[in-house]
Amino acid sequence: MIRYKFLGHSTVLIEIDGTRFITDPIVSNRALVVRRKRPAVYEAEDLVDIDYVLLSHAHWDHLDRPTLRKIAKRSQARVICPHGHLSLLADLGFTDIHEMGMEERLTLGAFTFSLTPVNHRGKRWFERYRASAGIFVKNAQHSFWFAGDTGYRADFRKGMQETHPDVALVPIGSYEPREWYHIMHMSPEDALKAFLDIDANYMLPIHWGAFKMTREEVHEPPLVLRQLVADHPELEKRIWWLEPGDAKEFASKI
Repeated sequence: MIRYKFLGHSTVLIEIDGTRFITDPIVSNRALVVRRKRPAVYEAEDLVDIDYVLLSHAHWDHLDRPTLRKIAKRSQARVICPHGHLSLLADLGFTDIHEMGMEERLTLGAFTFSLTPVNHRGKRWFERYRASAGIFVKNAQHSFWFAGDTGYRADFRKGMQETHPDVALVPIGSYEPREWYHIMHMSPEDALKAFLDIDANYMLPIHWGAFKMTREEVHEPPLVLRQLVADHPELEKRIWWLEPGDAKEFASKI
C-alpha cells in the first residue's frame, strides 16, 4: 500500500509498503513569529514510527525543531537533508542524520535518495548560508519527488536518478508579488510547468494552506491552479486536490 497524507504547508506523510516518510514536518502553531491561519490537521500517530524525515532547508516553516523533537521521541527516524543542518538537529534526539551533497546518491535499505536543485536559500537568522535542496526517493516499485521550497528552474530533472517520479510534491504558494518572489517561490503557473517538465504521473500541491507569508491568501493557490487546468480534464485528473488532513492512495494507472 502506498499512501500520501497532506498535513498542511509542506508536510506530507508518505507510507510505502510499511515504510514511513515525512517531509519538512511542522505542526506547530507558529513558524518563528508567523501564526498559522489554519491548524495542522493530523493525528498523534502521524508523528509516530517515522522511518525517514526529509528536510529541504532550514527556514522556520520547514525545519521546525519542536515538531522534530516530537518525532525523535516516538521514532527511530533517519534524517535526510542537504549539508549544513547538524547544528540544528544534533540536540533533538536523532541518532542517524545523513547530510548529502548535490552529486551524491545514498542507498538505505530498499530506497535510494538523491538531491535535486532549487532556487532558494536556507539560512536562519543572520547566517550567511545553509544548503537547500529537493529530495528524490526511489525503490524498485515507486518513486516520489519532494521539491522542497524553490522558484522555477528548467533543470529539476537533475538528480532524479535517470527516471521520473510517480508522484511530485510541488510547492504552489507564497508567490505574490511576483516581482519579489519569483526567484524563490513558484506560482501555480510555475508549479504546473515544473510538473510537466519532469513528466511525473501525479502532482500533489504543497506549500499552501497554513501560513500567510506573502500577499495572496492561504486558500488561493489551489484555486488558481484549478483555473489553469479547467480546460484540460486529463491533466486535472493527475493533480491530487488534497486539503490539509486528506489522504490519497497511489494507483499505478493514470
